[in-house]
Amino acid sequence: MGSTGNNQMRNWWFVFLVLVLCSQSGTQGIARFTPPVRGKIELTGTFGELRSNHFHGGLDIRGEIGRPVYAIADGYVSRIQITVSGYGQALFLEHPSGHTSVYGHLDRFRDDISAYARNRQYAQENFVLEEEPTPDRFPVKQGDLIGFIGARGFVSGPHLHFEIRDTYSGRMLNPLNFGVSVSDHRRPFISGLRLYELDERGRVLAGTDVGVRSLGNGQYRTTPDTLYVSGPSFGLAVKAYDQQDGRPNFNGIYGLELWQNDTARFAYHLDDFAGEDTRYLNAHLDYAEQRRHSSWLQRAFRMPGNPLDIYRTGAQEGRLHLQPGEVAQLRIHITDHPQNAADLNILVSRRQVTAPLQNPVYTCRLPYDEENLIDDRSVRAHFPPGALYEDLLLDYDFLPEQSQGLYSPVHRLHRSSTPLHRHFDLHIRPNAIREDLKTKAIITHCDDGKDPTSYGGEWTPDGRLRAPVRTFGNFAIMVDTTPPKIVAERFGADMRGWDRFSFRVTDNFPTAGKARDLRFRAEVDGHWILLEYDARKNRLYHDFDGRIPPGEHLLVLRVQDDRNNETVVELGFKR
Repeated sequence: MGSTGNNQMRNWWFVFLVLVLCSQSGTQGIARFTPPVRGKIELTGTFGELRSNHFHGGLDIRGEIGRPVYAIADGYVSRIQITVSGYGQALFLEHPSGHTSVYGHLDRFRDDISAYARNRQYAQENFVLEEEPTPDRFPVKQGDLIGFIGARGFVSGPHLHFEIRDTYSGRMLNPLNFGVSVSDHRRPFISGLRLYELDERGRVLAGTDVGVRSLGNGQYRTTPDTLYVSGPSFGLAVKAYDQQDGRPNFNGIYGLELWQNDTARFAYHLDDFAGEDTRYLNAHLDYAEQRRHSSWLQRAFRMPGNPLDIYRTGAQEGRLHLQPGEVAQLRIHITDHPQNAADLNILVSRRQVTAPLQNPVYTCRLPYDEENLIDDRSVRAHFPPGALYEDLLLDYDFLPEQSQGLYSPVHRLHRSSTPLHRHFDLHIRPNAIREDLKTKAIITHCDDGKDPTSYGGEWTPDGRLRAPVRTFGNFAIMVDTTPPKIVAERFGADMRGWDRFSFRVTDNFPTAGKARDLRFRAEVDGHWILLEYDARKNRLYHDFDGRIPPGEHLLVLRVQDDRNNETVVELGFKR
């Protein structure tokens, strides 16, 4: 790039820094909130860090079950949410500043909110609740008690998941920009690098892991000192983490910048992102390395099908170019929110004479920015535009039906280590299936040595089973005629003085896509009762709350799977 291009990039970088600083100072000037918990705040998760299929939308604040949670500002409870997984029990508060605060994984709400939620569950005869009270129903003042830290939903331990959102746009905002104070004097650390050769459309041709060594004081170099590429275009991805004072957690970083000499080539700083874009995380990281090796590498270049607006890049989107024999001096600059920093210095040289990289054997090429259709007599796959993040050289094969329980060939549709952003419609034709089994037929995905997962399915007029799926891998038709299992964990004929009874419920097929999870219903003496569900432990339980009077009673528990296989348990008990 000539001097004019360098000057343009420097000017762009100066403008970007000014905008970032103005954005942060402006945001903090609009609203500074009090913390959602009192006392020292320790983080087990940071804003924007990499999670399975999504960016983390808030802060995870460490705390024991029952630690009080407070409203960060005046406002009102705008949503009460109770789900099987996800946030578990959550409250949403709207504030006059135009922000919404979210408090997830709560063990319980404060008493009046809890009583309201319980009454609504009984009125709707449903454990799952999505309620939007009127603004005058639960007004709050800054510092009011609203609930208590818990471990509800799909979590590994007790903590508060805390978010701040823009009420009108729905963008997720970094709570550290709003006065939440965390002690952090530790630099981020860098533990790995990966070098990618790219084609002319930005598709990855090959990737190589590179060793990284620490020189101290936040400085790192590669091992070996000089890296080599064969083609004209390449990109980088880095493995980096951050830690706060006194905590062992490997949390996410705040910012990444890629520099070539004095020119910025790529950057992002995690102040906000659009909630609907969160799945583009799978284009932000190296998805294949995460699936195969649990290695969380963050790209310093944009994949062609990644529209995330968090990046600031030059015209080449972080993709770097070299002439034969040319050497690039590069630096990756990593920061946490308080601007503790680490730097990885890299030298990359292009070989003078190289053999061209060869494409792997493949069945067909799927452009990422087009609609794609694979169709033959036995299988059909329809991919909408935007399902892929880069052009795909798709590998397809099938294995004849051999195993007992299969009603179609096994269709090997590429590899599960390739990410998909959108669902595609998969249609599979059975070899032969009895008419009475058709309502029990499912499309299953079996990969990586795991048990089959059911995607459900419905029959099409041309005699194929159809289901939307969002993964590659091995697919076949099976049937599910097995009802769920119900095992009493804590139940007795005489439960006078007991505070709870519980059951463990399991099914033979885990579900994904549009296939339904287990559905359950419990009645005592013909009246619906509330069963709560712990998805981590497959546990259904009922806390006695005075609604069941003293005396002899009959419990009827029904559990039904996606194919309407049902188990019914009837048990008598005394209160």
